[in-house]
Amino acid sequence: MKFIKNTSLIVLSLFALWCCKAQQRNSSEPKQNNILFIAIDDLKPLLNHYGADYMITPNFDRLAKMGVSFTNAHVQYAVCGPSRASVMTGTFPDRTKVWDLHTDFRKSAPDLISMPEYLIQQGYETTAIGKIYHKGSSAEGHDGKSWSIPHSQPDNYDPKYGDAAFEYYQNPETKAKMNALIAEAEAKGKKRGQLRNYVFKQLKPSTESADVSDEAYQDGLYTQEALKKLDILTAGNKPWMLAVGWQKPHLPFVAPQKYWDLYDRAEVPLAEFQELGKGTPKFAYHSFGELRAFSDIDDDLNIGDKIDEAKQRELVHGYMACVSYIDAQLGKLLDALESKGVLDNTVIVLWGDHGYHLGDHTEWNKHSNFEQATRIPFMFAGPGVAKDKMVDNPVNLVDLFPTVFELAHVKQSAQTEGKSLVPLLDSDPSTTIDQDYAFHQYARGKRMGYSVRTDRYRLTEWFDDDYRSTQPYDGSKLIATELYDYDKDPLETVNWAKDKSYNAIKEQLHEKLKAHLMAVHETKK
Repeated sequence: MKFIKNTSLIVLSLFALWCCKAQQRNSSEPKQNNILFIAIDDLKPLLNHYGADYMITPNFDRLAKMGVSFTNAHVQYAVCGPSRASVMTGTFPDRTKVWDLHTDFRKSAPDLISMPEYLIQQGYETTAIGKIYHKGSSAEGHDGKSWSIPHSQPDNYDPKYGDAAFEYYQNPETKAKMNALIAEAEAKGKKRGQLRNYVFKQLKPSTESADVSDEAYQDGLYTQEALKKLDILTAGNKPWMLAVGWQKPHLPFVAPQKYWDLYDRAEVPLAEFQELGKGTPKFAYHSFGELRAFSDIDDDLNIGDKIDEAKQRELVHGYMACVSYIDAQLGKLLDALESKGVLDNTVIVLWGDHGYHLGDHTEWNKHSNFEQATRIPFMFAGPGVAKDKMVDNPVNLVDLFPTVFELAHVKQSAQTEGKSLVPLLDSDPSTTIDQDYAFHQYARGKRMGYSVRTDRYRLTEWFDDDYRSTQPYDGSKLIATELYDYDKDPLETVNWAKDKSYNAIKEQLHEKLKAHLMAVHETKK
């Protein structure tokens, strides 16, 4: 009996010693940082600190001074659903198998998990407001597995103005007309699901400038909800990820009047090059059906047709007003972080889910492999990030989570296909990474265009017959090539792919793209 007691004491002593050493090891590990994750729908780098000095965006400027902005950052697929599925899983679109607005990656690629879900496994509290995934392609609860505290989509509009019509419109005249159309549709026996289409076929303005509060529209509500959730998260004892998804400047371009009043429409800059590029295959373009769906836009316009100048000015003015509206929301969020004293242990990342055409190439919206559709604002701030730095290296949106994980001291996920950009966030301008191009793609029916974008060039190769990079590389399906030189021709006015003086650079870029596509296939195997 005495032997058993002594043995028990020895075991207990050894266990206590192990626990003590484990605690010492754990205490030496860096504390995990919080993550503020800001997604902005349809936001191109039309911001003052990105060179658009006519834009009034003081809070984007403020965030830029707090950290690092990437000037050559690109999404992997220039439309909401695929872009968001890609960044939220940390994988390229051919891995998620999301190439449209309707596919849910949970069904198309059930082996994948979301990165917020991964953070929950690492001890994080995660929650979200607004548009993080595309609502038409995300699982129940806006991908409920991603959030330890449920996602919110508030609709408690400012009672002074009441509910926004179809979540968009607050102009009293517009709301009255829409209510009359709804009554008309109901009298004709239209069902609930048919009412929206019935109204929008007759009345769906592309812009609105109503004299209302920020909270009369959705994004103002998202900001107020974010502040409430920030209170909950900062009162807890876990590291947290707060995802805020603002929907403007997505169409329709609706924003309170005060943001429209920041700009003189007569001075609004229009796209300099409003033609199709010389030598560019016509199928690389589109006829901007998303915009033509609005009742004040001519639905008969086709590829290469221009919208009249007055409407162009109105649309660009509306986009600019919406950007300034979001800028004000960003300021409220940054103010809250400062007042709570959590800036020193919070990693901030802000990104657009794709760029946006505003009349260049006669194009509107996104849906292409051109510069205006793929290039985004991509900004980091917080611990480990240099102040007020611009970085020109070509980078991918899929690099987001590897970068955030390193900054937040989270173990890297084996799933992610991006690269940590932390070496580029250093204050030392000589630091670099082994990555000299960004990669993206876009489909036109059975054709898929794959692109690499370097510091100077973009090469796009179009493959037919539903080729995907998960299949063995097949050069026989290559049907068209585009090559753009942004030093010589920043507006993409000419496709240089058939110019013999570019043969060497075209072959070099082809090999980069081919190697990337083959690497994806090898990973799939």
